[in-house]
Amino acid sequence: MPDLAVIMSVYHNDKLEFVKQSVQSILDQTFSQFHFFIAFDGPVSVGVDKYISSLDDERIRLFVFDENKGLATALNNLLREVLKSTEYIFIARMDADDISLPTRFEKQRNFLLENDEISCVGSWYEEIDEAGEHLSFRKLPVDHESLRKRYMTRTPFAHPSVMYHRRLIEVAGSYPVDTVLMEDNLLWGNALKCGLMFANIPEYLLKFRKDKAFYKRRSGFRYGWNYIQTRLRINKVLNLPLYSYFYTTIIGLLKMMPPFFLRYFY
Repeated sequence: MPDLAVIMSVYHNDKLEFVKQSVQSILDQTFSQFHFFIAFDGPVSVGVDKYISSLDDERIRLFVFDENKGLATALNNLLREVLKSTEYIFIARMDADDISLPTRFEKQRNFLLENDEISCVGSWYEEIDEAGEHLSFRKLPVDHESLRKRYMTRTPFAHPSVMYHRRLIEVAGSYPVDTVLMEDNLLWGNALKCGLMFANIPEYLLKFRKDKAFYKRRSGFRYGWNYIQTRLRINKVLNLPLYSYFYTTIIGLLKMMPPFFLRYFY
């Protein structure tokens, strides 16, 4: 029985080409002893359905949900399935449009085995466009204290780059569902509140895709206001310094602006 479970949610807007690249990057990992839990979060395209349903790989566990209820709910449903077995010690995240480099699981799993005090490890990442062309390299802090400080103003991880110990979910709880595109941010805050520790591997182990709609999904009054409300909750719970409240307000206001402004400030 593998000790690693991989969780990924697919929904109707996911493109077949991207899904194929994402799934194949997981199946081609140098560390291959894992089970791959995939959720259809409501109806998906015919092409995506046929592709994933036709995959002949005993590592895949497919779960089909009739209604789209969002990423947090889909991931929580998968986590419930994973945590039914005590054999799964590590859980890796993946998104249906990103690409994991071949050694990602091997390096992250080895890191967690060698550093038992760390509950979640991510990595640096490369941003790519819809065609898979390079946009930028993104470095994140590596050690826990630097990541804790970063969290006062920004998220410490690229969510699809992380692998975490099951205790993170058992101690900090599952993904909060009362937010918009901030479920991972809240989870990291709950983990820090519980005293859990973070790290990033200083290597580019993920290609993070930024499609044409990336900034549109992350802009507008509703998203900006949700960002402010969510971060204020986090700041209060963690008793963060005053400047984190100022930063939260500024970033939230920027996110209320049109997508092309957000792209510029990003």
